[in-house]
Amino acid sequence: MELDAFFLLLGVAALSFLVVVSLYVVWSRIVGLDPTVAQKFASFTGIKRFLTALVSGALLGTAAVIAPSVPVGIAAIVMLAASAFAALMLFELVQRRYADRS
Repeated sequence: MELDAFFLLLGVAALSFLVVVSLYVVWSRIVGLDPTVAQKFASFTGIKRFLTALVSGALLGTAAVIAPSVPVGIAAIVMLAASAFAALMLFELVQRRYADRS
């Protein structure tokens, strides 16, 4: 894969996951949920944050390298980001439902 295609895919991945995190926190607040996953990651120590960033960066970089083409890579990254947002919101809704029952 060419270097410019790699950087394009890596940039799309970084932007899409930054948008997902922002939407997750904002949407959680709008619908009255508490973004517990974001709070959990915010409470990490410096080394845990570094290791989390290192692992996620390595995974996104590896995914960008093995993408068969740029359009397929962009589509896969966007679908993964949308799925991550849906999973986060579903987790928060289920957690809120079980907290309300208690």
